[in-house]
Amino acid sequence: MLEVTKSSRKYGLICGAGSEPLEIAKKLSDMCVSIFIVKLYGEADADYGNFEYIELKLGQLEKMSKYLANAGCTDIVLSGKIRNVSFFKINPDFSALKILSQRGKLGDNFLLESVSKYFEEKGFVVIPQDEIRPRECLPLDYVLGKKLKGRMANDIQIGIRYLAQVSQFDIGQAVIVQSGRFIAIEATEGTDAMIKRSSRMINPDNSPAIFIKMAKMYQSLEQDLPVFGLNTIKMLRSSNIKIACLHAENCKLSDPLYQVESAAMQAGISLYAVDYER
Repeated sequence: MLEVTKSSRKYGLICGAGSEPLEIAKKLSDMCVSIFIVKLYGEADADYGNFEYIELKLGQLEKMSKYLANAGCTDIVLSGKIRNVSFFKINPDFSALKILSQRGKLGDNFLLESVSKYFEEKGFVVIPQDEIRPRECLPLDYVLGKKLKGRMANDIQIGIRYLAQVSQFDIGQAVIVQSGRFIAIEATEGTDAMIKRSSRMINPDNSPAIFIKMAKMYQSLEQDLPVFGLNTIKMLRSSNIKIACLHAENCKLSDPLYQVESAAMQAGISLYAVDYER
């Protein structure tokens, strides 16, 4: 964990959707660190009423930088999900347009790396969120359930090979495979929405459907890691998916491992750590 002492340093927290940005804000506050919140308009959905904050659109990088500098921020943390990068809704300024104009490079990982680089060039120190609030992950060879073999083991390898191939396009990080067929591939809707739309396509008479979530190959692991937690377990349960494979040491858990294990066992879901072939 990052060791932070009360000093002249002030943290600017740029917040997308989800509860993780608020948890990071609370963690920094508990450490007696000064915080300035930038809520991303149309994205940030947590209550930041207890903190000093401004609300700006995702594409207003220059205005964001000025507000953060005027607030005395020295360090920046990017946290939360971004669900909409429509030109019409993010109101891109010139700096954002330079990033968005790079054809063929608009995946999540590229955008986060580019935004991080922009703030670093403005003199801020960009801190990975896991240095503030470390999250657990499944260790290599982790198994919660029976050892998989036959059709199920083959389906896992199909999913892993697919995710390895599409990594170059910087798109989704999860798939659902059943009996050699892709039931769903994650797109911009996110993991939980992907699972929800897959439920009507799963055949209960075939081999069990398998959920696989992995970091993209060669991606930056500081800002854009896949996450798995209790909400996703609820979605898997409602879609009757009983097997979940997570990228060993790279897919972060949004909730403590013991809670994830307990919820998985109650839902009858087996958990496995997997990795790309080296």
